[in-house]
Amino acid sequence: MRIVTVGAGPCGLYASRLLQEGGHEVVVLEEHEEVGRPVNCAGLVGSRFVERFGDKHVMNRIDGAHIHLGSSHFSLRRDNVAYVLDRCAFDKSLASGLDIGLGIRVRHASAISGGYRVEHSDGSFDCDALIGADGPSSIVRRDLWQESDISIYPAYQERVEHDVAETHMVTVDVRRPFFSWIIPEGNGIVRVGTIGARKGLESIKERFGVNGEPISRIRAPIPVGRVPLSRGMSFLVGDAAAQTKPLTGGGLFYGLRAATMLAQALEDKDPSLYQSLWDKRYGKEISTALKARKVYENMSESDLKKAFDVLSDNRERIEAGADFEKHSKAIGLLLRNPSLIAILGRNFMNLI
Repeated sequence: MRIVTVGAGPCGLYASRLLQEGGHEVVVLEEHEEVGRPVNCAGLVGSRFVERFGDKHVMNRIDGAHIHLGSSHFSLRRDNVAYVLDRCAFDKSLASGLDIGLGIRVRHASAISGGYRVEHSDGSFDCDALIGADGPSSIVRRDLWQESDISIYPAYQERVEHDVAETHMVTVDVRRPFFSWIIPEGNGIVRVGTIGARKGLESIKERFGVNGEPISRIRAPIPVGRVPLSRGMSFLVGDAAAQTKPLTGGGLFYGLRAATMLAQALEDKDPSLYQSLWDKRYGKEISTALKARKVYENMSESDLKKAFDVLSDNRERIEAGADFEKHSKAIGLLLRNPSLIAILGRNFMNLI
């Protein structure tokens, strides 16, 4: 079977790699001139990622986070809870051995008799199956899907020379709709960023004294929501499918897991299996986190501060029971707390 993958990000590359290993003819089309650049990711991954892909591209380990809201703060600590990834190097490792057309901008995707046609800047490709791994503003999704429930949030990040007191602790500054962060990369460099208005980036830099000259800057949209994953023999994976965590925007591990599900579905010659596998593994998780996000975005500042204090009082429980990849576990732990239920009130009733 001839397959075209639009987009050479990690999820598209991994799906293509698995499918090529399964005997399919796969062509990857990438609009940029180099795989792995620009790097549109904070690059913070959990321990399960390292268990699956190894630590070859890990730049630093993370043992917890200092979490701030206004003048209040608390810390969560767990050794090796996360790792800072060299995303460019990781993406390049996935690309090895694949047939990738660089500098090719896809303009339109359409269904034709027996397959699909992808029109691009150098001509067109016809294929039996089509994978949209082309990011939040996916052209494949735009042209072949009729509906989606996806919201796009802007995100900004800079790499800056800056020394931090604790090189294995992340700093998180809570500000809606998400948060801002400082991630120590190692060697005196931090990744400082925000999701939402750009002023959040300048705010966290000023607040924590990150005043070095930026080494690099990125602007990367974060998709949050749900969309059907397949239409016939066309599929979405990664950010094109909004396979992100609704509470943090992280999507690398989810997207890579989805790539394995997609490859399995095509190996079994059952396209609908992709959606089934995804729903079984992540459907409830995504649904719960989306509801929690709605509550978070609509809380009053007063209730947000009260809820933050409850989190601080329960930090030991969070440290012991929370899961980097499954936020529903932390939500479940916290919703057993009568104080938090009292604060959320009607918002909590909407959640359940």
